[in-house]
Amino acid sequence: MGEKASRVFFQAFGVIYGLVAVLGFFYGDAPLLGIVANNAADSVLHVVIAVVALYLGFGMKSEVPAAT
Repeated sequence: MGEKASRVFFQAFGVIYGLVAVLGFFYGDAPLLGIVANNAADSVLHVVIAVVALYLGFGMKSEVPAAT
């Protein structure tokens, strides 16, 4: 596994968590899809996780090793 695999993982993870956050705000305090309990704190936490994951997947620049 390398840098490319990590980027793809965080990109997919961030998009999925972003969708879960949107669903959480849409459903309010009702269970998501009738299965998973949800409240406003969960939705905010999902937004924070999605933002961090999307930054790691799309925003970070690759580090070039220093020439020796």
